[in-house]
Amino acid sequence: MIFYLSGTGNTRWVAESLSRSLGERLINVADVFDTDCRFKLCKDEIVGFCFPIHGWRPPKLMLDFISRLRVDDMWMSRPYSFAVCTVGDTSGEAMDIFSDDAYYYGSPIKTMFDIRMPNTYVGLPFMDVDSKTVEADKLEEAKHRLAEITERLKDREKVVDLKFRGKWQKINTRYLGALFVDCLLTDKPFSVDASLCVRCGKCAAVCPVDNIKGGVGELPIWKHNKKCMTCFACYHNCPKHAIRYGLMTSGKGQYRFTTPPQKE
Repeated sequence: MIFYLSGTGNTRWVAESLSRSLGERLINVADVFDTDCRFKLCKDEIVGFCFPIHGWRPPKLMLDFISRLRVDDMWMSRPYSFAVCTVGDTSGEAMDIFSDDAYYYGSPIKTMFDIRMPNTYVGLPFMDVDSKTVEADKLEEAKHRLAEITERLKDREKVVDLKFRGKWQKINTRYLGALFVDCLLTDKPFSVDASLCVRCGKCAAVCPVDNIKGGVGELPIWKHNKKCMTCFACYHNCPKHAIRYGLMTSGKGQYRFTTPPQKE
């Protein structure tokens, strides 16, 4: 089984592809988070985790999930386990944090990979989506990286292959990442320009944590339920670019995941 968490679709593409190629069932963490988070392994089943990197750290929701996850007979059967993260540029020590937490809560992981994908975070002045050229290059690179990872997972490799840790890993993760978690994981700056909003309800539909109230014919209202990941799925999927995050998104672009095309 593969547990995944995705905001704008990058990680969902990775998880769905791995699920098909490996023949493993796929479980959306956001859908099961409010359950008892207990699962039973089937015969010869492996355990995988796929998630994006937010602020050089694993998403808080993913860490909360791993602390509650209980897989029956995990320690006794010791199934093959892995984690794959998607990253816009660099991940810092994010996978170390996830691996440590997973081990502590009974889900030891020996195999880890990363995949670079287009940037989606637009919540700070110096951060924006990639240019179309960079976006296309990253998606092409990601397609080949995913194919490589898939074959290595089929071979049950036990390896840590993280290509995008970047420089200043400790500073980015331990200090800037802490600031991100403490100050930027909030939906309070979100608002909508009522003059542009067509009340399609798409922002509420795509929110992975059900944090937006509003269907067809209604203006969106953020619930302030403390589940917001600031993944910006609502912002990126708005067909009229009507959603704002304070002044941080002024003049910035949008990104919607599309499957990388097959080249002849």
